[in-house]
Amino acid sequence: MPKKPQSTRSGLVVTDNAELTLDDLCAACGLSREKIVTYVAEGIIEPAGSEIVQWRFSQTTLVQLHRAKRLEQDLGLNEAGTALAFDLLSQIEVLKCRLARFEEENSE
Repeated sequence: MPKKPQSTRSGLVVTDNAELTLDDLCAACGLSREKIVTYVAEGIIEPAGSEIVQWRFSQTTLVQLHRAKRLEQDLGLNEAGTALAFDLLSQIEVLKCRLARFEEENSE
């Protein structure tokens, strides 16, 4: 009886307090260093550390990068357009929270 092929997965396991290097981030997201540096320059993501070799990223950055890739692929945005979309989405979230608080305060 032939053996079943085993599938293996490789990847980066990240915990809530994990700090990722630039190379870790590239490997996890499949993006080049140049692309990530551009995202930092546009303000889409923010590293801790002042020099590129000192940059550290949080797990939240992975989510932001996947969202950025999706916006670029689905909507054809460039990095500047993606940064603008992130700003607008952030403002929408703030307004939703304010509206929810307002509605809660005025429903009593």
